[in-house]
Amino acid sequence: MDTLITGGTVVTTTEAIKATIGIKDGRIAAILGPDAALPTATEVIDATGLVIMPGAIDVHTHFTGSHDKPEEELIGGTLGAAIGGITTVVEMPHSGPPATTLDAFLWKKALLSRSSTVDFALWGGLDGKNLGELAKMDAEGAIAFKAFLCSADPQGAATDEKGLPRLDDDGLLRAMKEIRSFDGLIGIHSENHDILIGAGQELRKAGRHDVRAHAESGPEVAEIEAVARVATLAGETGVRCHVVHVSSGKAAKILFEAKKNARVTLETCPHYLILDEDDLVRIGPNARCGPPLRPRPVIEALWDGVKAGEVDMLASDHCPYMPEQKAAGATSIWEAGMGLAGIETSVPMFMAAGLKDRGLSLVDLARMSATAPAGVFGLSHRKGRIGIGMDADLALYDMDRPWTVEGGNFQGYAKWSAFEGMTCGVTVMRTLVRGETVHEARKACCPRPGFGQFLRRGGFHGA
Repeated sequence: MDTLITGGTVVTTTEAIKATIGIKDGRIAAILGPDAALPTATEVIDATGLVIMPGAIDVHTHFTGSHDKPEEELIGGTLGAAIGGITTVVEMPHSGPPATTLDAFLWKKALLSRSSTVDFALWGGLDGKNLGELAKMDAEGAIAFKAFLCSADPQGAATDEKGLPRLDDDGLLRAMKEIRSFDGLIGIHSENHDILIGAGQELRKAGRHDVRAHAESGPEVAEIEAVARVATLAGETGVRCHVVHVSSGKAAKILFEAKKNARVTLETCPHYLILDEDDLVRIGPNARCGPPLRPRPVIEALWDGVKAGEVDMLASDHCPYMPEQKAAGATSIWEAGMGLAGIETSVPMFMAAGLKDRGLSLVDLARMSATAPAGVFGLSHRKGRIGIGMDADLALYDMDRPWTVEGGNFQGYAKWSAFEGMTCGVTVMRTLVRGETVHEARKACCPRPGFGQFLRRGGFHGA
């Protein structure tokens, strides 16, 4: 063997067991019981007292869309992913230019190929004009296609050169039909455009610039209506449809019920489970995101969905704005960058809250952070679970080692956090990508730009 990991608790898709993992040529070659004779190995990692999880797969990152230094952000930020137990990222299409054409997609693939420490896959984007590009991007490895049902621009235009415009219902239906033709996956930011624009304009006319105005500009009903519409169209077209960053328990329930007639899945994010609207007011611009943080009863309903297995997976929606881009909202919340930096905190914060406060099992945590994302996004032939023949993507956790979130210590340019000062009860001690250690908490870290491999979908299994 190249590597043995001994003494730890290994989390599979069905149980958490004491076992030794053997790694050969970047893949898991053996899972041995505690009494088994151990083969010789070049490296032995002592994981006594640690929990060994499949490396997390974050299907929703924005490394290249938040500012004008995407390559530097990827070099630092993907190391941050490894620090957070994430071994694969799926990068959204926002970039300069956005990945809405084959040429732009290939440019972005080259950018991540030379910059990423962890393995990666790529979203293509939908702009209402590029139906003819979608099959070509799929053939080159686009793992999914992103649509927005809303925009901050009243007319639905993209708000900057890196972003995507709103798709109206006709454009959405046409995109779904085209993507269904090659059995691709469409991912949708689902909020009702007209409701958001109307609410925001009313607040601005009233002279509102306070933080709570942001929460009032994105009412829960806008999300509830939109996911119902998406579920209907997904059922009619038969497309595989994934709804991103669900913040509403009612919306999650609608999508779960829609699974009877449609191929729909959904994700949520740690900030929608841990922080609430009062936290938004307390934190200020660093907590501005879309959809906004919800009142506590909405969050409790979302947790109910998580505990009932109605929410398929976790994602970060990592938006690494520079600190000054968030601080711009100090006098008017409308000026703050829209999104949270979460790549290093996403999985540990969720695990601490889910395991210690909400009674989720280690198997539940592995399913939401790794197994379900791999299945839905077509990576389960290599990623997402600890099993013989799988890539040796592993994260070793100390489930009783607390640390304090300090954004100033983050990798990349986003040295701030909505979780600033909070205690996280679990720590990622070591992360391996294809059997190679890319982060070890007890030693100095260093990025390995270009180590990450580009991933194509190889068949999917619904969550």
